[in-house]
Amino acid sequence: MIKDLLPRQVVCNERNAKGKPCHGKLKRYYPFAGYYNEPDKTLRQEIESEFGKKKTLVLLKCEECAVVFRLPGELKVKFG
Repeated sequence: MIKDLLPRQVVCNERNAKGKPCHGKLKRYYPFAGYYNEPDKTLRQEIESEFGKKKTLVLLKCEECAVVFRLPGELKVKFG
């Protein structure tokens, strides 16, 4: 799943089955870098269809539940 990052968001806001938020830390995620292989093929295909297969693509990924977040516009210009 790919979600939009909210302003000033630093932890995951994805809710589990009971309705509690995850609150996992968000880390930079480079899905197409040569040193990283995404084990979930459907997530990799979803990212590739939305953003293309650029090796410099930077997203954020939750350490706990593995939800991927799109960066806001100002960070896309800086890193993307």
